[in-house]
Amino acid sequence: MIMTDQIPADTDRLLLPLGGPQKELLGIIGDTVMETGAWPVYQYVQAKLDDLGLDSEEVFAGLPSFSHLHLTYSLIRRDRNGREEEPVKLTVAGMAHLDQFASTVEMFLQVVNELADRRAAAPFEPGRVVTVEISWPELVTDLGLDGEPLVELLPELLQGEPATWHGPQQRGDAGWIYQPSSHLRRFRSVRDVNDYLTRMRAWIMPPELVPAPQPVSPLGVVAAFDYLDVVWQLKFGRKLVHVPSAERAARLALPVSTSEEFDNRLSALGEMFKGLDAAPDMDAGPFDKMRSFLTRELPAESLPAVRAAINTLFQVTHIRNGGQHFGAETQAAVALPALGLGFPITDHAAAWWIVQTHVINALDTIRVEISGLPNRVQSARPAPAGTPSRGRSRPRRPAGPGATGTARTRT
Repeated sequence: MIMTDQIPADTDRLLLPLGGPQKELLGIIGDTVMETGAWPVYQYVQAKLDDLGLDSEEVFAGLPSFSHLHLTYSLIRRDRNGREEEPVKLTVAGMAHLDQFASTVEMFLQVVNELADRRAAAPFEPGRVVTVEISWPELVTDLGLDGEPLVELLPELLQGEPATWHGPQQRGDAGWIYQPSSHLRRFRSVRDVNDYLTRMRAWIMPPELVPAPQPVSPLGVVAAFDYLDVVWQLKFGRKLVHVPSAERAARLALPVSTSEEFDNRLSALGEMFKGLDAAPDMDAGPFDKMRSFLTRELPAESLPAVRAAINTLFQVTHIRNGGQHFGAETQAAVALPALGLGFPITDHAAAWWIVQTHVINALDTIRVEISGLPNRVQSARPAPAGTPSRGRSRPRRPAGPGATGTARTRT
C-alpha cells in the first residue's frame, strides 16, 4: 500500500492515495480474485457497495484516470454499458494500490521487460517481415514464474494494458503464443509501476501546451510572496518567507531589457526562494522541505496541484542555475520549454514577464491549496464601538510657514 508520507515528488497521479469509497471498491475486486481466482461481475460489485451504503456509479466516477481521444485508462476495466454480467477487472495501476497484488505487478513488469528485449533481439531481415512469436509456457518457465499465484491472469493482463494489447495472442498446441509489437520498445528496462505509468502517459497523451501567461504587475511577484506568507502564518503558526534583504526584493519590481538584467532578476528570485523555510527542523533545500511538509499536511486531492506548482519553481531555479553555474545547462534546456521559453532567449523582457507569471501562479496555487486548512492563529477581535483607544497619538498638524521646531506660549 502506498503511504502518503512516502510518495516521491514525481509519482503518477494514478498512484496517489485513494479516498475511502474507492479503496473499498478495489478491496472488493481484489479479495474476490484472491478467493476465487476470477474477476467479479458488475452485479456482485454493485451489491457489495450497496451493502456499504455507497452508490456504485459515484464510486466508479471518483477513480483517477487519464484520457485521450477514445482511450481512458483508470484503476479498473469494465464494460461501459454497465451490464450486470460483465466482469470488473483491475488494471496494473489498480493492483499497485493493493498489497496482495505486489508480486503480480512485479511479475507483469518482468514479463514486459522480457518481451521488449526479445522483440529487440529478433533477427530482422531487410527483404521480408519477420514475425516474432513467444511461447507463453516457455516464457513462464524461463522467468521462473510457475509459483506465482495469479500467473494465469497474465495473458488477460497483456490484452488489457495499452502497452501490450497491440501484440496479438493465439492459442497453440503448446499453449498461448504471443507476438510482441514494436510498441514495446517504449517500455524496455521499465523499473517500476510508476516508471511504467509515466512512460504510458507520455506515449498516449500529447504534451500539454503551455498557456500564454497573463500580464502581471511589476509588484506581482513580491505581492505573491507576501500573500502566501500571510496565509502560511495563519495556517501553520509561523513565517514561511524570510526576505534576505529589502534590496534583493526590490530588484524583482525593476524592468528587464538586457541579458545581464534578466540574470540579475533571476538571482534576486533565487535569493527569495532560499528564504522559504517550510520546516525549520528539516535539513533539506527549500522546495524539498515544502514538498515534504505539505505532503504530510494537505489532503491527497491537493497534492497534484501543489507538486506541479513546486515543480514550476524548481524549473525557474534550473533556468537561473543554467545561466550562472557550469554544468547546469542540461537542466536549464529542459526547464526552458517547460515554461514556454525558447533557447536561446532573445527577448529578455518577454522572458522575465513569463517567468514572473509562472512564479506568481505557482505561489498562488500553493496558497489556495493551504487556505482550506484550519487556522492555527486566531485573528485579533475588533474593539467594541466607543471604546477609547490606547497608546495611539493624535495626528500631528503640519507646521505653518515660518514655524520653527520649538513651541512658544503667547502671553
